[in-house]
Amino acid sequence: MIRSFLIVAVLTAVTHAIGAAPEVVLDPTGDLQAAPHGAGNAYAPEILFHNGVYRMWYGAQGSDGHDRILLAESADGLAWEPKGVALDHGDANHVNDPSVVKVGDTFFLYYTRAPVDIRDEIALATSPDGVNWQERGTVFRPGADGTWDSLLVGRPSVLHENGRFRMWYDGRRDLPTGAPAEGVPKSDRSVRAVGYAESVDGLTWIRPQAEPVFGDDAGGVHVVRIGDELVMTAESLEGTRLATSHDGLTWKSEGLFAERSGHDVDRFGHVTPFLLVEPERVTLFVGAASSGSWDHNRIVRVPLSPQQRARVGIR
Repeated sequence: MIRSFLIVAVLTAVTHAIGAAPEVVLDPTGDLQAAPHGAGNAYAPEILFHNGVYRMWYGAQGSDGHDRILLAESADGLAWEPKGVALDHGDANHVNDPSVVKVGDTFFLYYTRAPVDIRDEIALATSPDGVNWQERGTVFRPGADGTWDSLLVGRPSVLHENGRFRMWYDGRRDLPTGAPAEGVPKSDRSVRAVGYAESVDGLTWIRPQAEPVFGDDAGGVHVVRIGDELVMTAESLEGTRLATSHDGLTWKSEGLFAERSGHDVDRFGHVTPFLLVEPERVTLFVGAASSGSWDHNRIVRVPLSPQQRARVGIR
């Protein structure tokens, strides 16, 4: 996948204090993760602990340029073993950004799918075990002409609460000038925003409100409940950003949560962060961007200080 359309074409040098280097937990190797440039591209981690095993579904770009969702497993959430392809669509350009929720005996995997270039929609696959998936097709499409998300929707983050599925996603009505897509609206003022949708069965979705629930050019978001609050992390050139909400509809920006370290591995920002919250620990996983084009990523674990933990309500 080509993500460089999200980034300013020319990046100027920024003075940045060097902190602790993030720990690489998945270094993309092999043809399915090599990317066309050959240096590897993996990001968009989604982690679930089930039956004593941590599973990570994540996106990777193959040497053919197409994205696939891969699977890795871990006994402790720290050391990960790749297990191969979880979901692929053959010639589809983009199959990525997984969000997994278990409801009853069924795993629901929502993901971004783009048949061509970067015109995304959100699709679903279901599974009885989290390993073998049945495709259910596209379940959420861009909005009507003239709406804020009329061009593309993607990068879902899904929770199941009080008998309903709740999804936050990012969308656009146009792309930045110079984006790698033909025949679509473009603007030098193009920005992303975060929308919200609900579903009873996980298949049919409604938008409770017409406008986005969060702006700030936010994208690649992950939403998790911590106590009475919802916490949203979002990707950025500076690192991982943070927002909080009581109801999921009105969000307060909390600024930068975890800045890039200054080391080469995440020198150009954090891509598609994921906050794993457990009773005894909270862990931030991100796609670490080592290139300004955001197509040289490795999945890393970012050290969190007591102060950062306190910001999301964990002591």
